[in-house]
Amino acid sequence: MKMSALVSVLALAGCVAPPPEPPPAPAPAVPVQVECGVASPPGCREPAVPPALVTWEQKIKGEIDQAEALRVRAVEAMSALPVKQRISGSKTTTTEQVFSSSQSPATRGMPVLDAVSLDLPWAAKSRQEHKDAMVAIKDIATMMADNRGGATIFVTVSPRDLRAKKVNTNSGTAPTEAGNPVEVKKSADKNVPPGIEHFVIQAKPWPSRID
Repeated sequence: MKMSALVSVLALAGCVAPPPEPPPAPAPAVPVQVECGVASPPGCREPAVPPALVTWEQKIKGEIDQAEALRVRAVEAMSALPVKQRISGSKTTTTEQVFSSSQSPATRGMPVLDAVSLDLPWAAKSRQEHKDAMVAIKDIATMMADNRGGATIFVTVSPRDLRAKKVNTNSGTAPTEAGNPVEVKKSADKNVPPGIEHFVIQAKPWPSRID
């Protein structure tokens, strides 16, 4: 055998066929997301918020901001008076309300204005600062009534002040310039300290269905 042929045979004898390439791995299955609802699976897709609810959310947030600004205005009106003649406590509270729209079956819970409360001392009753704070309280009630069709101002005093005839319990209703009713309800409560008029301004609920 010629040397060149022998070298070729030896070279071929030491070689093996390359292993076949493994088949490509199958692409992972992409789960089909479903919209979230009652007893929905993990990773579900939240439905799009209808434009009407987005606009509504902006409106009710604006009402909260306006009520808070008026509460601050009332407090600041009396802030320069002696300590015992200033507003001693005040807050703006919200609550959760669920809204729906004819644009979608989805619902949306939103914080809405519930009430504004302020404690005004009797000692400042004759002062202009007290009158200015009362104008801010009236403006809060007017804003609520015109937004929602009605509002109530609850005025509570201590039984001791009621017996001293510092306030009467006559209640009544007056319309805003837009014609929406604001009702005033007066009562006595032993939880109110003497010398304080406790005001709570509360609006009617928003309609839950937004179209």
